Amino acid sequence: MKRWEVKSEIKDKDKILSTLLKNRGIFDKEKFLNPPPLYSYLKSFPVDFKESLKLASQKINEYVKKDLPIVIHGDYDADGICSTAILYKTIYKNLKHKKCYAFIPDRFVHSYGLSKRSISDIKKLVGGEKALLITVDCGITANEEVKLAKENGFEVIITDHHQKTAKLPKAFCIVWDDSIVASAIALLLSQALGVKENDFITFAALATVTDLQPLVGFNRSLVKEGLEILNSNTHIGLRKLLEVSGKTKDVISTYDLGWVIGPRLNSTGRLVNASESLQLLIEEDEVKSKQIANKLNEVNKERQDKTLKMYELSDIKELKNIPEIIIKVSEDFHEGVIGLIAAKLTQKYYRPSIVISMSDGIGKGSVRSIAGIDIISILRKSESLFESLGGHPMAAGFAIKKANISKLKNSLEKYCEKNIDKALLVPFIDIDAEVPLNILDVEVMEELQEMEPFGIGNLEPVFMSKNVGVTSVNTVGKDSNHLSFKFLFDGKYYKGILFSRKKEFSNIKIGDLVDIAFNLKSNVYNGKKYMDLMIREMKTAS
Repeated sequence: MKRWEVKSEIKDKDKILSTLLKNRGIFDKEKFLNPPPLYSYLKSFPVDFKESLKLASQKINEYVKKDLPIVIHGDYDADGICSTAILYKTIYKNLKHKKCYAFIPDRFVHSYGLSKRSISDIKKLVGGEKALLITVDCGITANEEVKLAKENGFEVIITDHHQKTAKLPKAFCIVWDDSIVASAIALLLSQALGVKENDFITFAALATVTDLQPLVGFNRSLVKEGLEILNSNTHIGLRKLLEVSGKTKDVISTYDLGWVIGPRLNSTGRLVNASESLQLLIEEDEVKSKQIANKLNEVNKERQDKTLKMYELSDIKELKNIPEIIIKVSEDFHEGVIGLIAAKLTQKYYRPSIVISMSDGIGKGSVRSIAGIDIISILRKSESLFESLGGHPMAAGFAIKKANISKLKNSLEKYCEKNIDKALLVPFIDIDAEVPLNILDVEVMEELQEMEPFGIGNLEPVFMSKNVGVTSVNTVGKDSNHLSFKFLFDGKYYKGILFSRKKEFSNIKIGDLVDIAFNLKSNVYNGKKYMDLMIREMKTAS
């Protein structure tokens, strides 16, 4: 059972919003609820970053003027695809430079990031001409690869947001900031080139959510503006992707970016080639966009099936003495879904997880972590064992020779056993406030909607109410795996829903008094708005 971490207690309805903002360290209510325009944040970026944008834009304009090839080298996840689309459309369409090419590496051919193979293939693409190579969402650790690219006649601009190492590649310039995603960097570079397109804001907003960036400051303004654009004039490809997923009505939210659009864009890079996902973002024909969206939806279904099968293969059979870090290795793991498997293991067992797919003597690893454990710093303590390594405090990826895997496993398990605080491995739920259920209503729910968009750094508010009576329990859903409740508190009834955890809470019965942790959910019926409770956790009343 999760530990309940309750931050405050509220008894006055009028103090709910101010308390929630205080819990998030937000003291300028007006600026948070009505953030300044996106580009007004540019002056707050470091001087070096702004100077690198200027240098990069000057170099791009130089190649456009000389009619020399420019290649955008992306990545096969949503951020890499979106940032590639932004710069490709900026240079090819807006600057009308027809010698601009987009290159998305194939996970199974080129591996991650700038590689010897991708440089070789790009050289063939430009036909031996002098060319400008721009990396997006990769390149910050590609010291040898940048050197090789320069030896092959390329000038190199790196745009990336991944963690730096002590030694940086000797590129023409590096446009780097780790507080925003690569697509946001591409957006700012596009602006530096004199281009402003609403679609680019939506692409960068999408990437910010899928890459789990904190939604504060610049990122909050970016996602807020992106959602406003999506809800008023949705990009044709994203609209078709929402339609094929079954979303045809309602307001587009961060949930749709992270759980509907994002996985479908990511799916091609996991199983086949991400070029189709890129094409969806740059295509302007409605019929072709629908065809591509259908393909992505089908690939995503296949991805879901493979993830389930691989997770069943990787799951821990012996639940006693689970180590502080979970490491699973198999030739049967599909390289394209190991990140999803690692995420599922981390979610279930609440500890860092590494899943390694073996092929031809090389292991491809994907890593996920939990709050308080900086996994990339831990991995870098064994950096000599890796062929390549990159990532963030919460997620990483690497390549490693088979002979080094046992060394890595022993090293990580020993280090984590000795250095990870066991308290960090206890799952918990952050609860904004304990409240009497009867102070919550539609008016409060609508006031809290002003805090949107929700995400990392501004999570959807979670409340706790004690001694709530259960008057009805029903199983619902296609697989009867959800529970629908009616609760009674202070003479008033409330509807609640708990998703995908029927087995866990099968002991709850009519007449029980329970403590509940929940979000507020708007429900419109016959034109009237109601407040429902989205149950996050539940326990017998204390």
